[in-house]
Amino acid sequence: MLNLKKLTMDDIEIIRPYFKYTRSNNCDNSVGGSVMWADFFNTRYTIIDRTLIFAVTFFDYGECFTVPIGESVSHALYLICQHCNENNIPLQFVAATDRDLACVEKKFEAEKIILPDWADYIYEAQDMINLSGRKYHGQKNHMNYFKKTFPNYTYEEINESNIKDVKDFVIEFAKTESKESIIFEEELKKVLEVLDNNDKYKFFGLMLKVDGQICAFSMGEIVNHTLIVHIEKADKTKRGSYPMIMNEFARRYGSEMKYINREENAGDKGLENSKLQYHPCTILNKYYIKVTSKKCE
Repeated sequence: MLNLKKLTMDDIEIIRPYFKYTRSNNCDNSVGGSVMWADFFNTRYTIIDRTLIFAVTFFDYGECFTVPIGESVSHALYLICQHCNENNIPLQFVAATDRDLACVEKKFEAEKIILPDWADYIYEAQDMINLSGRKYHGQKNHMNYFKKTFPNYTYEEINESNIKDVKDFVIEFAKTESKESIIFEEELKKVLEVLDNNDKYKFFGLMLKVDGQICAFSMGEIVNHTLIVHIEKADKTKRGSYPMIMNEFARRYGSEMKYINREENAGDKGLENSKLQYHPCTILNKYYIKVTSKKCE
């Protein structure tokens, strides 16, 4: 039986080292992807043989696991199988990439269902920095408009002295950008949590100001060769603020990276259209996997 513990912010430094083992650019295999959403998905974890195991409650699928990451993945899968048999629960996985799927299928007979709302949008870092070519004509037009309309704009890195100002911006943002979505409400709550506890999350961040007032900001982390953008908010009334913060954030923190992961759309069609307009090099599909033969080997 697995001894699963509820995941909290206090566990960040325990789990952080294991994300170097991630087999793909999956944003779920990061501090932000796991801890920010730990309450929403009732995430629990254990570490066995230098391998990190997550259990989650995933919507109508109920109790699921993510494919473990670490030094002994095959043995961890065996232990998960035993745990499910002992507790008479289905053996099933979510947020599994193609590489994860191949790993599971080496040990078990399984069925898969693609989860299109949870695919990650991944971009070449240099594309996001340079915005070269006609395909980025729209983004560059918006940025040029912003620079012409607000010539006194400035960028400022987020730190302890100004992070409260970012929190005030988020509170005002929520008043004008509210959506009838439990995902949206949870994300806003967790953005505020990050801002109150960034000494634990240790995200880096950047704000865009006009006349000394914040109009956009972004925060994220790096896992291996990928910059993951966990938070990005902007004042839509200032045309061009979104591509401005996106481009400068990529320039400052992604110049040494190969990829930038801008995460999922979570079923939001507006987000989907926005992410596609930046021309991802990969849409990283994720699957629900149901093991049909629970013979543990």
